[in-house]
Amino acid sequence: MTRRRLLLLLSIVAVGWMTAFGQDDCRRRWAINAGGSPFAQPVQTGSYPRAIVVTHGTEWFVTGELALPDKWAVEAGYFHTEIVYDNDAARTMQGLRLGMKRYFLPDRFPVQPFLVASAWGNFDERIRRTTAPYLDSHATYHFRDPRLSLSPGIGLDFYLLSSVALTLRYDFVVGLDARTAINQPGGGIDMGSSYADRGMYHDLSVGLKVNFPFCFREGDAWTLFYMILDNILY
Repeated sequence: MTRRRLLLLLSIVAVGWMTAFGQDDCRRRWAINAGGSPFAQPVQTGSYPRAIVVTHGTEWFVTGELALPDKWAVEAGYFHTEIVYDNDAARTMQGLRLGMKRYFLPDRFPVQPFLVASAWGNFDERIRRTTAPYLDSHATYHFRDPRLSLSPGIGLDFYLLSSVALTLRYDFVVGLDARTAINQPGGGIDMGSSYADRGMYHDLSVGLKVNFPFCFREGDAWTLFYMILDNILY
């Protein structure tokens, strides 16, 4: 009980200090955004006789964002995407992502929707061929990754504090001159199968964004206070 009272007292003192020295000017000038995607799903363009190739993908990124006039912003940073097919065969892309973003609402709104157009430059290995055991033979995998991908996107920034936001974003990524071809030969009653895609994939990501100059308002202090109080009491 003594420990809880001490934590509560320290929380009250911290709220008072942060309220007294909080900034009033919270205009967003630049930001850092980091996050990842548990869902990078390729768009299949062909299969025979059935789609038996299971795919999944992941991505992580770190980007910087610079605010421009009239609710525009430019972003640049590093990305790493891996799309995995069966037998752990995968294509990996990593490099530089550049984009233009357009926000629509005044900064005072805690939810900020945006549209984005991006270019993804891949510096990783471009062409890879591999084989893997399949039934009594071998499956063949041919990956041709793009050097450049383009994507339209849409997203939302949910502000938890004045300068800290949770970001949800969807991109439809189109790889230029890219393809995947997988052939699994049949055997016995198995007719075999084939799979193809053109380097396009859906990318749904979650990130944490911090704006600078970092600002802390009275409302932020009370938000943190109630979060601490909830953990102390419950």
